[in-house]
Amino acid sequence: MGLLPETAIFRRFGALNAQNLLYLQAELTYLEKQLRECERADNKSPKGLKSRYALDWLWLSRSAADGDEEQWELVKKIRATLKEYSEL
Repeated sequence: MGLLPETAIFRRFGALNAQNLLYLQAELTYLEKQLRECERADNKSPKGLKSRYALDWLWLSRSAADGDEEQWELVKKIRATLKEYSEL
């Protein structure tokens, strides 16, 4: 292979790659469910500005100042997992 690189043969691990994609899909589905539940709970909450989180990204991104970052942390986890999924 060193002398004739065009003859190199490498395994693609197709089955493992497919399985990994399925795991990422399952993880994203779980995270999405968690996010929707968190949005519903925050939307009903009279505490602070929680009711605005699902409607306004700016308020959500500043949720640490409001004392509750659960929804924001879920969004960041979803972003990272989506990036990994999309790159595969």
